[in-house]
Amino acid sequence: MREKEDTMHDVIVVGAGPSGLNAAKILTEKGLDVLVLEKKSEVGKHITCAGIVGGEVFSEFQLSEESVLKKIREIKIVSPDSNIIYYKHPDPFAYIVDRERFDKSIARDIEERKVKIQCDSKVENIHVDNDSVQVWAGTNGKQRTKFTAQIVLIATGVNYSLHKKLDLGYPKDFLHGAQAELDLGPVDCTHMFLGKDIAAGAFAWLVPIGPKIVKVGLITESDPEGCFQRLIEKHFPSHLQNLDRTRVQFKPIAQGLTSKTYGERVLVLGEAAGHVKTTTGGGIYFGLVCSEIASGVVLRGFEKGDFTKNSLAEYEKLWKKSLQKEIRIGYKVRKFCAKLSDRQIEKIFKFIQSDGIIPLVQERGDFDWHSDLLLLLMKRIPFLQILKSQIVND
Repeated sequence: MREKEDTMHDVIVVGAGPSGLNAAKILTEKGLDVLVLEKKSEVGKHITCAGIVGGEVFSEFQLSEESVLKKIREIKIVSPDSNIIYYKHPDPFAYIVDRERFDKSIARDIEERKVKIQCDSKVENIHVDNDSVQVWAGTNGKQRTKFTAQIVLIATGVNYSLHKKLDLGYPKDFLHGAQAELDLGPVDCTHMFLGKDIAAGAFAWLVPIGPKIVKVGLITESDPEGCFQRLIEKHFPSHLQNLDRTRVQFKPIAQGLTSKTYGERVLVLGEAAGHVKTTTGGGIYFGLVCSEIASGVVLRGFEKGDFTKNSLAEYEKLWKKSLQKEIRIGYKVRKFCAKLSDRQIEKIFKFIQSDGIIPLVQERGDFDWHSDLLLLLMKRIPFLQILKSQIVND
């Protein structure tokens, strides 16, 4: 394979998802030379994601709303026995986005700031020395290029091959996602489905993305293919025969806190660092939060001229200060709820419908930050009071 050498950069970002792109945007605004390497042929292609983000994400991170398809104000939660809790918020609390357009809008913004995004560039190896870091990327198997920078940000999603080469930490626990687009005709609102047969340890969803087209998906602790089959059989039986199983997308979803997200001249962010909501499996918001933290640490590194492991350790301290409570409590609640039987879930449904829980959610709920509401619900819902004592005493 032919090899060539690229010019020196200040920062190389590996992965053109939201966390990597947002970090590139911030660092470029501060005058750094940033190169983004993406293994796919285009930014945003072939992403398995429900595409739901909190309503504040656009203003908080100064992102374009051009990717928004719908605003969510109401949701139907369907129990194992098909009982329904209908929840309506006073205002839209989340947005459904076209995930490809969402990523591409950030990419276009940073390209306008003269950031180079090089697609079809799969990073194969990284070597760190005292003065720089070298990154080797292959382009469609035809050419291998060596890039050099002062520091590298790894934002590769659920691909952890580089972590292992650099002795970095990576998530050890995963849920499994499955999703497909179906033509169900007009659908009134977003749905969430519960039940051990269709989403063991988590939940399934229906998200309308057009006049007739919806995303149907789930996250589960095991057997995503079987769970998806049973989800369609139970809730959309008329579409079972016409289901094109080759179009069902599958994806692992990181769970739990991850350590060693930094090394000599290297930081890890986004899904690659386990920055994922342990309640819902969503990674966009936490990834963006940590991209800002990472950018601040990188900028201080340039001010000091110090990218050693000891200097970059600040990054892990800061992101854990921001997210550790959310990830830890969400993880424990989800694992506890995974043990509930369908019968126990039905009892919780009846309790919620009769005990003023919905007004509490309307008042105290936050789409992106769940731990405070979860702790409140533990006080109110009998099944969760046991978990409350476990978390407080942990």
